[in-house]
Amino acid sequence: MVPLTPLAEATVDWSQVHAVRLLGVALAVLFLLWAIRRMFRGK
Repeated sequence: MVPLTPLAEATVDWSQVHAVRLLGVALAVLFLLWAIRRMFRGK
């Protein structure tokens, strides 16, 4: 198993980091759209 390294090291795979960040942003946008639709549908 690879030990956890600090983000300051050059061994970070930035493509993986960006993929995870994009996935998080996409999930947040979907959640916001769902919450807004539910809020307006409740009226």
